[in-house]
Amino acid sequence: MRMELHILGTSSSRPAHGREVSGSVVICNGKTILVDCGEGLQSRLLAHSSILKANNWQHRIAHTRIDAMLFTHGHLDHTWGAMPMLQSMALDDRRRELTLAAPIHEDAYSALLKDGYSAKMPDTVAGVDMIQQLRMWWKLWIEKIEQVIFPIEWYVVSWLKGKESWLELRPHENSVIELDSSPQIFAGINISPHPTTHSVPSCAWRISQADRPGRFDGQRAGELGLSNQEIAQLAGGKDLEKDGQTLLSEQFRGDDRSGLSLLISGDTGAEAPGLVALSADKPLNLMVHEATYVDEQEEHARNYLHSTARDAGTAATTADAAHLVLTHYSSRLSESETSLNQARQVHRAVCCAEDGDIFIISEGGEVQLFRHHEGELNEIPAPFAD
Repeated sequence: MRMELHILGTSSSRPAHGREVSGSVVICNGKTILVDCGEGLQSRLLAHSSILKANNWQHRIAHTRIDAMLFTHGHLDHTWGAMPMLQSMALDDRRRELTLAAPIHEDAYSALLKDGYSAKMPDTVAGVDMIQQLRMWWKLWIEKIEQVIFPIEWYVVSWLKGKESWLELRPHENSVIELDSSPQIFAGINISPHPTTHSVPSCAWRISQADRPGRFDGQRAGELGLSNQEIAQLAGGKDLEKDGQTLLSEQFRGDDRSGLSLLISGDTGAEAPGLVALSADKPLNLMVHEATYVDEQEEHARNYLHSTARDAGTAATTADAAHLVLTHYSSRLSESETSLNQARQVHRAVCCAEDGDIFIISEGGEVQLFRHHEGELNEIPAPFAD
C-alpha cells in the first residue's frame, strides 16, 4: 500500500514568484483528504487534474472526489477557497458524506460545550478562528437551503489543559456533542491533530495507515506437513488443533508492520508542543513543514510565530521524520536553495517543494518525487539527497 501527497501551493500569505497559497491533497487507502484550502484552489485542482489525466496517472483528483477537509488553522491563505469548493460540490449534485475537521480556541470550545452550537463567542476568540468560519459557511450556504444537499460531519478539536478534546457540531439541531475520543473518520486510516504554535489556534495533521499484521510464514507451515486448508486457517488468524497439539496462528506471523505515515504542519513557530513528542509514536515517513523564512529573517519568524528552514530541519530531526519537505515560503524569498541548504545542516533528508509536486511513499517507506514541466510529469532522482 502506498500513499500519495500532492502539494498544490507553497506560498505564504499570498501568491508570489509563481507560487500559490496553501492546499495539499493526500490519497490514502482510496480516500482523498484535503489539508487546507487557500484561495483559488479549485482552479489549481482542475489544472493539476488535467496534468494527471494527460500523464495517465493512476489516481485522479477532483473536488467531487474529496472525502475530508482538514484545516490547520483559520488564516485565510489556508481557508479562503473552502466556501467556493463546498458550493461547487453542491452544484455538482454531490450526495455522499463529507467530513470537515479543524482546531478552535479553548474558550470557543468551552462556550460551545456550555451553551450549544449558537453560543456567543468570547472576545478571546478571533474573527478568523475556525469556529467562526465553520458557522459562517453554514449560515451563508446550508442554512439557506431547505434540505442539505449532501451530509457533512463537522468536528472541532481543542486542547483543554493540554488534553486533546473533540466536539461534533450538529448545526441542524443547534447542538454539539462532546466525544470521548477522537473520531474514527475512515476505517484503516488514523487521522490525528498535533498542536502547533501560532497566533491563532493551529495544529499539524498526521495521516497514517493502520498497522498491518506481520507476514505469514507459509514456508514454516508447509514444512509441518499441513494441508492447504489448514494453512489457510492459520493464515486467517485461527488457531489449529493438529495431532493433539495446538498451533497458534500468531506463532506463524512476523511482527506487525507499521502503516505508512505523513504529517503536514500548517503554520507554526519553533518548538511546537505537538511535534516534540512525535518520535514516541509510530515511524513518520514524511514531514511537510512550513519554512517561511531563512536564518537572516529569524527575527521575523519569532515575531510572527513562523519557522525558518533551519527550524523545520530541527523539528523533523526531533520527530525522527525520515524525510522532510519544506513549503510555505515567504514572498521575500525568490528562491529556495538557501532554505534547502540551511535545513540540510540539521536534517539528513530534505527537499524543497514546488507547486504541483507529487510525493509517493512506497510500502517500504521510500519516497519518490514527481514534478511536472510543461505538463509532463517526470520523476526527480534522489530528491532528498545532498
